[in-house]
Amino acid sequence: MTAPRLLLCGFGSFPAAPLNPSAAVIATLAREAWAPPGAEVDYLTLPVQWQGAAETILRQVQDRPADGVLVVGVAVEAETFRVETQGRNCASRDRPDQAGRVWGSPLVADAGEEVIAATAPCQAMASALETEGLPVALSEDAGDYLCNFTLYRLLHAKAAPRVGFLHVPQARECAAAAAFDLAQIRQAVTAAAAAFCAELTRPVAEPHTA
Repeated sequence: MTAPRLLLCGFGSFPAAPLNPSAAVIATLAREAWAPPGAEVDYLTLPVQWQGAAETILRQVQDRPADGVLVVGVAVEAETFRVETQGRNCASRDRPDQAGRVWGSPLVADAGEEVIAATAPCQAMASALETEGLPVALSEDAGDYLCNFTLYRLLHAKAAPRVGFLHVPQARECAAAAAFDLAQIRQAVTAAAAAFCAELTRPVAEPHTA
């Protein structure tokens, strides 16, 4: 049996987070070629761009299909880790991306559903973080910036059988007042990714839309 493959992605810098802990952790794990037992992991760092982030992932999975895609992003003001349970068809029209561009529509996809449920094993991921002693919540609101935008685009495009998103708080190495350090961010990402990989051989439930 072929080992399941997870594509693990983090975001680069953007105006609110010149140093993004998701990119820092993903870069470290990629250098170490980290993967949970019995699984393969590919890595990407995404540009924080309305036209670029999702496209980078879609090109990757076209060339190298993945059984699951887990995107990690930073919620700068968050005090807990958040496993996003759905993508919403909404986008900010006045928040510029790292390239200074704004999205011209209040929708991610004009013909898309209002909400698409994440196909990742959200509860298993949250439970894995709880086991590590990290504060975690299941979230129904990934915001209106690139995190929600990318999650929704991937779900809408059915980029992989399972697609999910983990929001991490800012790290002390990036902002002195932050509650967590990069070691804890890494702990959360690897716990979530390992739980995700453990579920990749199980049948995926049909996502619901609203």
